[in-house]
Amino acid sequence: MNEQVKMDWERCVAFHGHVCPGLAIGFQAAQIALKVLPTIEGEPYNPKSGIVSIVQNDACGVDAVQTLLSSTFGKGNLMFKDHGKQVFSFIRRQDGRGVRVALKYGAMDNERHQALRPKVMDNSATPAEAVEFYKVHGELSLHLVETPPEEHFVWREITYDLPLGPKLNPTVQCAFCGEGVMEQRASVREGRVACPECVEKYESRVLVLNK
Repeated sequence: MNEQVKMDWERCVAFHGHVCPGLAIGFQAAQIALKVLPTIEGEPYNPKSGIVSIVQNDACGVDAVQTLLSSTFGKGNLMFKDHGKQVFSFIRRQDGRGVRVALKYGAMDNERHQALRPKVMDNSATPAEAVEFYKVHGELSLHLVETPPEEHFVWREITYDLPLGPKLNPTVQCAFCGEGVMEQRASVREGRVACPECVEKYESRVLVLNK
């Protein structure tokens, strides 16, 4: 592992809070993006605004994407699609050029890790099993970080039409809780404006009444 990669990995671990294979997946995906999407000639590379990241999971790897590419919900350059897949798309704002990175199916399979994980998660592992699990956990993580990315990932270049800028939506008041909600997220219940949270409560109440 060269010094720059080591420093980048340590930054991701510091942000995420611990070493894990999931973080390593996002780390390598982001590293691929940085190599495939070079700076446009004549323009300084600025990861804070230059790359939009579209993630298809909300797992640990997204923290590495945030750290290395400065993609965040607040800046509008992190988009979440709840597909449950270890797939990441990175698009350069300047020209719509991008890369779609996917973890190979079975790339992280490890029988011992998979056998011990449920025990550790439900606190039924013995002290020795817990030690073994975290040892394998760390080894898997570092293996992924240090191995050439083509061993675990496939990727292809893409083009993507990004929105020109953030869409501004008016805020309306929920008639049930009195709080403000984006108009596009609101709906109508009993002829009144309702926020998503109150819609859930309303529909749960209706379900109970109809039983």
